[in-house]
Amino acid sequence: MTRELALGLGLAVGGAAYLAMSWYVWRRRAAAGGPSLVVALLGIFVWTACYAVELSTHTVAAAQVWSGLKFVGVVTVPAALWAFVRQYTTRRPLPRSVLAALCVEPVLVLALLALPQTRDLVHFYRPSDEITDPPVAHAGPLLWPHALYSWVLLVVALGTFVTRIGRIGGPYRRQANVLIVASLLPLLGNVVYNLDLFGLGRVDPAPFLFAIFTFVLVWGIFRLRLLDILPVARGALVAQMVDGVVVLDAQGRIADVNAAAAHVVGVPRGALIGRYVEDVLPAVVPLLREHRAGGTTKGHLDLELDGEVERRDFAVQVSSLTDRRGSEIALLVVLRDVTERMDAERRLRELLDDRTRLADTLQAGLRPQLLPTVPGVRIAARWVPAGGESGRVSGDFYDVHQTLGGDHAVVLGDVAGKGVHAAVVTSMTRYTLRTLSAQGWSPGRALEQLNQALLSDVGEERFCTVLYGRVVQDPVDIATDWTPGVRLTLALGGHPQPLVRWLDGSVTAVGQPGTALGLLSRVEIKEESVHLQPGEVLVAYTDGVTEARSGIEQFGEQRLADVIAAAAEGLRGKHGAAAAALVADAVADGVLQAVEAFSSERDDVAVLVVVAE
Repeated sequence: MTRELALGLGLAVGGAAYLAMSWYVWRRRAAAGGPSLVVALLGIFVWTACYAVELSTHTVAAAQVWSGLKFVGVVTVPAALWAFVRQYTTRRPLPRSVLAALCVEPVLVLALLALPQTRDLVHFYRPSDEITDPPVAHAGPLLWPHALYSWVLLVVALGTFVTRIGRIGGPYRRQANVLIVASLLPLLGNVVYNLDLFGLGRVDPAPFLFAIFTFVLVWGIFRLRLLDILPVARGALVAQMVDGVVVLDAQGRIADVNAAAAHVVGVPRGALIGRYVEDVLPAVVPLLREHRAGGTTKGHLDLELDGEVERRDFAVQVSSLTDRRGSEIALLVVLRDVTERMDAERRLRELLDDRTRLADTLQAGLRPQLLPTVPGVRIAARWVPAGGESGRVSGDFYDVHQTLGGDHAVVLGDVAGKGVHAAVVTSMTRYTLRTLSAQGWSPGRALEQLNQALLSDVGEERFCTVLYGRVVQDPVDIATDWTPGVRLTLALGGHPQPLVRWLDGSVTAVGQPGTALGLLSRVEIKEESVHLQPGEVLVAYTDGVTEARSGIEQFGEQRLADVIAAAAEGLRGKHGAAAAALVADAVADGVLQAVEAFSSERDDVAVLVVVAE
């Protein structure tokens, strides 16, 4: 086989391999430095192919042509490799100004070579070179500045690359060493050639060694996915981060880790690289098994750190690291120490639990747990705080208790404010009225005395509105066997007038409006008696019912009257204790449901329903 045929076959095979490799990298050009690497590969291909043909020539003219074409690759490779390493290590695109600056020197060199008048400034041939096989070019005066410039770019690029790859440890150490050696081969070969060592003579091995380097580079970067993993990981890891960060490869091995994560594990960072995560941090393994590619999985760990007396709480997040095509290339595990936050949340929960228990205790004393049986009527009461059934202490209250002489009193009130202060005023109001009822005070006088009691405490402002009613059963007429119903004596201390649904179906307000209690030294309280026949309904309520809002519209008294009439209509005409109890519950529930359906923006709500049997 002649030298030309062997060279041709070698060029064909090598050219196909180079083009395939360039196409492979081009498909993955979204990775950091991908386009620059493609340019470098094509440059090395041109350099190597043209130099190989140059070595097979027999005339100066042919050698001059192929040597000039060779320089297309020669001037391209240093700049392209520098751009690739810069993008690879910083994961940022090159500014246009930098790209333009990189093109200046190659364009000048190629322009000099393209013109017959200036090509000898770069390299030239002597007439005597015709007898050599192949002819050898000689350096012109501008070749050495070009060589120095190219050497600086190559040394900076390959030196940065070697430094970068040298950080890889564990499972990638052997592959990293191969990449380091391959990256140094072109420089070493060029030094050997220029110093004429080992008898290489006129053949520069640099382009062929660049071919070896690029094959190894593409294999290491894309086969081992180092280009994808390391820049992403290093971009995500900050040495001073408080959170622990671990990068895992596809086999569950630790590819990178920061100091905070090493402290969590209790193993030096260098000793963690390459180890399986299940060996050093087994508590994370269940989260990794739950993780789905492309998503994020969150969890919580309770770990005991070296040197720590107490265990620490960590919030853990597992995220997929993907390339720009969406393929998962690694896992990012973030460990955030939330011990202090968890302790604060526990203390807050304990405080809220204590507050809830206090609220429940206070609420238990503000309303009767069970309503007593009152002869002649059936009573239902409902109460809901503004925030729903959350145990919040509100100022709305109700009470039913016995008075002197065996009659009963019904009370519904609304104390200004919320919380403990409102609970104190509510408790004082409720038990003051109970005491006055036990002494036989009339409703009007009882509210007047309550007003004085509220004013006696000058430390804080205390005021409220109260409805107080005395329930007296009318005597039974034995001669006619007719039960006339009950009589309610009402006194209103600034409270909304109650509504009565009469037997004819109409609903009207009853009672005389009075002055709110706890504001003035003298209040105007008037009593009014209301006679309820069996089946008639009295509904007392706090202003949270009628003042409930939907936008700018209030629930209002008319809407309340309609709800009362509708709720009681189904049992209209039926009398007796059972029917009265059903009506009382139906009306109380109907009012609450209507208010809640109308608006969630409302104050505390309390309803007291009295139905004559």
